[in-house]
Amino acid sequence: MDRLTTGSHGNGVSGHPTASTDPGDIADSICRGYGSRPDRYDCQRFYQCVPGRRPFHLTCPGDLHYDPRRRVCNWPWALRPLCVSEPQPDQTCGVPAVRSTLTDQDSHRIVGGHDAPAGSWPWMVSLQHPELGHGCGGALISEEWVVTAAHCFDGIDWRSLYAVLGEHRLSEEDGTEQAIPIAELIRNDFSWENRTTWHNDIALLRLAVPATLNRWVAPVCLPDSELTLPEGTICVVAGWGNLVEPTGPDDIVSSDVLQEAEVPLVDTDRCDALLPDPITTQVCAGRDEGGVDACQGDSGGPLVCEASDGHWFVYGVTSFGQGCARPGRPGVYTNVPAMKHWILQHISAL
Repeated sequence: MDRLTTGSHGNGVSGHPTASTDPGDIADSICRGYGSRPDRYDCQRFYQCVPGRRPFHLTCPGDLHYDPRRRVCNWPWALRPLCVSEPQPDQTCGVPAVRSTLTDQDSHRIVGGHDAPAGSWPWMVSLQHPELGHGCGGALISEEWVVTAAHCFDGIDWRSLYAVLGEHRLSEEDGTEQAIPIAELIRNDFSWENRTTWHNDIALLRLAVPATLNRWVAPVCLPDSELTLPEGTICVVAGWGNLVEPTGPDDIVSSDVLQEAEVPLVDTDRCDALLPDPITTQVCAGRDEGGVDACQGDSGGPLVCEASDGHWFVYGVTSFGQGCARPGRPGVYTNVPAMKHWILQHISAL
């Protein structure tokens, strides 16, 4: 096991707000004119001013947020810039603020997926190089730790990478991103020598500063160490990787927008029979007919499954595959339940 550290490192929809009756919520200042201003600690609340009086603390109805540009209560997706101040209560894991709209459609994304709504997978991490851009994915599992694939650091100095949280469109600043240097890399007993199996293809990254958790940045849950899901369970893979299988080093058609796709889990014994080498520390997912799969650039990203209580947990880490989305060639993911004890040995923040 390697442990490496560094010392440095919409149309607006107006809603009727309700006034707070808690005197502690009222600002101490006296208004000098009419107007309103947002509460920087709560997306749904704002202050309304009347001359000579203290500001009234008001709350937008339902799921609406205060829009400082239009000075109305508006839908969260219509705000520009997006509100990022709403905290996640009690650091709850696996609960996205925005529900994904996954549909089973034929389009040439992730491969075979489609654009994910912004904020639907708030634990997604893009590992980026200042000059090379996006290289691998990852998943936030606490304020300070990211789980990813060990092979992502082959031939590259991990100290030069940034973990970009809250990312959605790589080519634009969404106003939700947090780019944090990596302070420490921990790899399991991973060997580069046998590239057909890549056992123990998992790594942990400690962030140089803790992430600020909000509706766009939140951790995913870890599974029970004894969990084994049955074949056919529908899970989700997401990432910014290639949209089609490349035919050469110059044939790269990567995604600018985060992609998502549903994939069914494949029984381990059946996966063994489909692949040229046996798998030991992995799980498999994909359709028999192909067409949907992770691809280059998705490595390190999470395979997540939904629990009965609505929480999402990371069941696999994208590792490798025989091409991308080929019939009879499921994607291979590092088995996170089998690695949970190893993860917890190195993380004190969970």
